[in-house]
Formats: sequence, structure tokens, C-alpha cells
Amino acid sequence: MRGRIEQWRRTRTRQGQMPEELWGAAVSAARRYGVSRVARALGVGHAGLKARTLAASPPSRQARKAAKAEGFVEVSAAQWLSPAPVSSLVIEYVAREGGRLTLTVPSSCRDFDLPALVAALRGP
Repeated sequence: MRGRIEQWRRTRTRQGQMPEELWGAAVSAARRYGVSRVARALGVGHAGLKARTLAASPPSRQARKAAKAEGFVEVSAAQWLSPAPVSSLVIEYVAREGGRLTLTVPSSCRDFDLPALVAALRGP
């Protein structure tokens, strides 16, 4: 990786920021080996590497838990199949990245396609 950074320094045509691809690789290394050690080895600024490493902090515990549960959708059978009239159905979707979406579906829309909704939320 040091070679890639040195190559970029030798071949750049003007002063400017190091490419994000190189910063990303440096951040990954800093997470594994420590900011000081990597900054020294790569010849990059300690403060800049530390700031980028902190900004790219690992996903929260909740986001990791949601990612592990990929392919699983919890539906409250009490709400979904209740013979008693229910004013609304609450659907909460947690994305792999930790984003959360809560939908309140009125009882008049009970026949919508839940699997299709989940597939649309997940995306490609």
C-alpha cells in the first residue's frame, strides 16, 4: 500500500487531496494495526488518518445484528391475523446499514403483499 501512495505522489500533476481509494485502504489498515503505526508506515498525516478512521467507525451493534438477520422478517402474528379489528399494522424495517423505517399501514390496506414490500425495501 505504501508503494501505491508513493506512486500516486510521483505521478500526480498538481497538489491536491489523496484519492479516496487510498484513504479507504489506509483507514482499513488503521483499524487493524492502529492509526499511529499506519500513519508512520505510509507517510500520511496522523490527524487526517485519525479523523477519517473515526468518521468511518464500524457499524453499531444494532446494525450488525440486523445484517446477521438478513433474510428474516419478523411479523407479529397477533397484529397480522387478529380476528378483532385492528386500527393499523405497524411494520418496522431495519436496513443492514442501521437505517430504520417504520410504516403504519391502515387496516383498510391489509391485503398488500408484505414479501414484495420487503424486497422493494432491500433493493437489488
